[in-house]
Amino acid sequence: MAARPRLRLRLKWPSIPKSLWARLFVGIALLEVLAVVCIEGYVIKRTVNIYKYGTESQWGFGMQNESNKMTITQQSFIVYDVMFIVAQLFLLMLCWEAVAHKNTIQIIAATLFNVMCLAYALIQYTTFYIHPSTSAGIFQKDSDMRILSVTTMVVYALCSVAFAMLSWELYRMFGWKTYKKLGANLKLRRAYKWHQILLTLLKLDVFFFIAYSVQLATLVLRVSDPETWVQIGVVIPGSVVFLVLSFWALKVEKKRVMIAVIVCLGLSPAYFIYKLVRMNVGIDKANDPYLDSRKYLTFFIVVTLALVLVTVCASIKCYRNFGIGLKEAIADYEERKAQLKANSALEGAGADKGPMTGARYEYADVHERFALE
Repeated sequence: MAARPRLRLRLKWPSIPKSLWARLFVGIALLEVLAVVCIEGYVIKRTVNIYKYGTESQWGFGMQNESNKMTITQQSFIVYDVMFIVAQLFLLMLCWEAVAHKNTIQIIAATLFNVMCLAYALIQYTTFYIHPSTSAGIFQKDSDMRILSVTTMVVYALCSVAFAMLSWELYRMFGWKTYKKLGANLKLRRAYKWHQILLTLLKLDVFFFIAYSVQLATLVLRVSDPETWVQIGVVIPGSVVFLVLSFWALKVEKKRVMIAVIVCLGLSPAYFIYKLVRMNVGIDKANDPYLDSRKYLTFFIVVTLALVLVTVCASIKCYRNFGIGLKEAIADYEERKAQLKANSALEGAGADKGPMTGARYEYADVHERFALE
C-alpha cells in the first residue's frame, strides 16, 4: 500500500512586483526600519546606562522643584523608543502589503503614517530639549542623545519626501489594476475604492488603539488603579477582537455585524474626549500623573479620534454598498487569477514533459481572456 503524502504548511509572503518604483518603495521602507531600529536600540542602551552609571550632578537625577514631586523611571522613557521600533515594523508591513497587492489607497496611507512618525519624533524632541519637564531634563546634558534625536527626525523627513514622490508614480502605475479587476462597472469600482479605504483604516485603527492603550497602561496608570487592569485585560484584547470582527464583516458583507461596528465606533469618541478633558482639567500640579506623557497621549488620542470618525463614515459607505455584487466580483477575480496561475504552471510543466494533456487544455485560453497581472 502506497504511503500517503504528508501535508506541509507553507507560509508564502506576497511577492513584490518587478517594477523599479515598487521595489524602491519597499527598499526605502526597509532602510528606514534598519536606521530607526539601530538608532532607537542604541538610545535604549544609553538610557539604561544613564540610569545605571550616571550621577545626580552629571545627569540631574532627582531634580525636583516645589511644584513637582514626580520623577519618571527609565522604563517609561524606553516605552517611547520601543514605540518607534514597533511603528517602523508596522510601516514596513503596510508598504510591503500595499505594493504586493497594488493597493494605491494603502500606499498613500503608508506615506501619511510615516509623516505621523515624524510628528511623534518632533514631540519627543520638544519634550526632552525645548520645553523639558523636570524628569525629562536628565537628557539635556547628553549631546549624543540630542544628535540621535535630530538624526531620527532627519531620517523620517527624507523618507517622507521619498515616499510622497514614489506614491505618485505607484498611483499612476497601479491605477489600471482596478479596471482589470472589476471591469468598466463604475458602481463596483467606487464600491471597491471604499472597500480598500475601510480596510486600510481598520489596519491603522488596530495600531493606534493598541499603541494608545499600552502607553496609557505603562506610563500613567498604576498597579493599584483598577483602570490599569481594565485597560490591559479588557480594552486591549477587546479592541483587537472588535477590529477583527470588523474585517470579517466587511469581507463577507454581514450587515448586522457591520451595524454593531458602526454603533461602537460612533460611541468611542465620547471616551477619547473624556480622556482629553481628564488629562487637562483639574490636575493637581504637585502630583501630575500626565506630566511627561501628556503630549504623547494627546497626539495618539487626537489621531485615533480622527481615524475613528473617518472609519465610521467609511463603514457607513461600505454598508450601503453591501449586496451590489462587489463580494462576488472580488471572488470571481480571485478565481480567475487562480486559473491563470494554474494555466501558467501547466504550461511550464508542458515545456518539460512533452505535449499538453487533456486536463491542461481546459485552461488553454485563460491567459488570453484574463491577463490580470
